[in-house]
Amino acid sequence: MAKVKDKDLRRERGESTRRILIDAAVVSVAQNGLAGTTLNSVAGIANVSRALVGFHFESKDQLLMAAIASSIDIYDASLRAAQERADPEPIAQLWATVQHDVGFGAKHGDILSLWCAAWGEARGLDLYRVVGLPSDHKYKEEIADAIYTITGDRAEAMRRAAGINALIFGVWLECHLDPEGFKVQRALEAAKAIIHPLIASQQPSPA
Repeated sequence: MAKVKDKDLRRERGESTRRILIDAAVVSVAQNGLAGTTLNSVAGIANVSRALVGFHFESKDQLLMAAIASSIDIYDASLRAAQERADPEPIAQLWATVQHDVGFGAKHGDILSLWCAAWGEARGLDLYRVVGLPSDHKYKEEIADAIYTITGDRAEAMRRAAGINALIFGVWLECHLDPEGFKVQRALEAAKAIIHPLIASQQPSPA
């Protein structure tokens, strides 16, 4: 029994250390970019030895992939929580998703920096495509499905989903480039301009 407890304790400590290193990698990318992020820079931010980082992650790529995967898990959990708090009606779920996404970039600047760095650098983009692109595709499909439930028009749903997806990426880019000047409310007003026709289409016609 004691051996089992010791093994569980070591596993918990290992997972805790990996979590610390992943968080440090996100901070390093936000501060130094992908090129400036090394196992040494991560060790410095985490206040651990370079050898400890190497024990948990064999390479910078492996650590960055873990950081991207972790950031997507954080995003997904945050989004699901926002959707669960909203009314289950499709239009309410759609608006809850957009509201969440607009605010997410402002709240999680380091994660946004990680994503933008990955999208803008060849090697980072390769890594993101492996661990992040499937989640992006699922997101667009869910948006399109919600709109299709509202409109009953699959082609229209795909077009509007593409527009909402482009809006969110634009909002995140603006937030990343000018975090001090970024205004969540202004971004939400832009989102309403896209979603309002969907809401209006659900209103009963005057008698």
